[in-house]
Amino acid sequence: MNGAPPPLKRIDHIVALVRDLDSAFIAYTQRLGFPISWQVESKEGWRSSALWLGNASLELIEPSSQGEDRAGAFFRRALDSRGEGLSLVAFEPPDIDYSVRALRARGAQVADPVTSRVFDAGRTDGFRGYRSAFISRRSTAGLNSFLCKYDSPFQPLDGGAGALKVKKLDHVIIATEDVDEATRLWERNLGLKPDTSLNHPLGAGFKVARLPIGDAFLELVQPVDREGRFYEQFQQRGEGLFSISVEVDDLDDAVAFLRDKNVKVSDPEASIWPGARLARINHEYTHGVSIQLIERR
Repeated sequence: MNGAPPPLKRIDHIVALVRDLDSAFIAYTQRLGFPISWQVESKEGWRSSALWLGNASLELIEPSSQGEDRAGAFFRRALDSRGEGLSLVAFEPPDIDYSVRALRARGAQVADPVTSRVFDAGRTDGFRGYRSAFISRRSTAGLNSFLCKYDSPFQPLDGGAGALKVKKLDHVIIATEDVDEATRLWERNLGLKPDTSLNHPLGAGFKVARLPIGDAFLELVQPVDREGRFYEQFQQRGEGLFSISVEVDDLDDAVAFLRDKNVKVSDPEASIWPGARLARINHEYTHGVSIQLIERR
């Protein structure tokens, strides 16, 4: 339908699974310097805390040993099979019922929306409602993802201030076996068009496609060299969510801040994209979450 909004409005949050939420929360806020976004607890088998990334959140979820909810059971299975680390991407729709219909019309497999409520420490009434609908991995070339619409937007609990001086979520890196086929799937099923102004970077050991969404983008990556960090991790974990890239004001300052906290961070290096530099935080300090810091000039 001409003039209809795209079914995916923006990246709302990224889900990472952890075994000890309290320990992870302290590590991210007190040592890594991320600002707090929310702290919630569900009666459906999980609890979470989230870090504010400026335009999205990184949600740390600890599944409990109890609860028969579909989401809680999924979190437990994923944590047991893959360990701590990145798990899902949540997309905000303009309207969840509209987006489910629109995605199904495009050929995507999407579950019926489910209404839920969680206890939210940041709300005066104590509760926050939301509706969600899972998207099949077959429609996203292996990415675990879902639609999520809250009854009201989250505001950072500490005003968005963080010692790390995060600007925003820059992009999400998704590993795929065939970047060309994955790009076709995302455009056909989800309506995200590749940025054709950008060529595949040369000499990087992988092929890349970039799909803008909101003020961030998805980066689909296919390894082409049988060596290097990306290929080794791809062999271990397969297709799906690989890493997140967080933009900071000053990369050198961010690296110095983290090293002062005795956090291992790689030396800043040129990005595969022109005009950007990046550094990677060691997984040991992020509970298995692959995070790179990026500075754009």
